[in-house]
Amino acid sequence: MTGKQLTLVSINGPYRDEAAFTLLRLAHAAKEKGITVNFFNYLDATVIGHKDQAPKEFPVIETIFGNILKKGLKKPKADAIACIKCTEARGVTKYQTEGVVIGGLYDLAEWISESDKTVMLG
Repeated sequence: MTGKQLTLVSINGPYRDEAAFTLLRLAHAAKEKGITVNFFNYLDATVIGHKDQAPKEFPVIETIFGNILKKGLKKPKADAIACIKCTEARGVTKYQTEGVVIGGLYDLAEWISESDKTVMLG
C-alpha cells in the first residue's frame, strides 16, 4: 500500500467526545499500513495541537498527537495543518505542538485533491 495518502479532517475539540481519539487511532493504523497521513485541524479541533494541556480526567491528546507527528518525519509521513482563522479565534496560533503548520482552506483543498481518501470526524 505504499504511495497511498489519507487526509483526516477534524472539527471537534479534543475533550468533547471521542472524535479526536478516533482520529489518532485511525492515523496510527494507517501509518502502520504505510499510508501517508495528513491532519487538518479546523474549528475547535485546533485545540488538539495546543501545548501545555492539563486535562484532569483524560489523557493529554496533544502529547499523543505530537508523538504521531514526530514519528511522521520518516516514511510514511504525517503532516498537520491547523486553520489560521480558527487558531486565531481561539488564541492558540502561537501554541501549537511541534510539527503543526498554520495554514488555510486552500491547503485542505490541495490535500483533498492529492489524497486517495479523505475522512472528516466531528
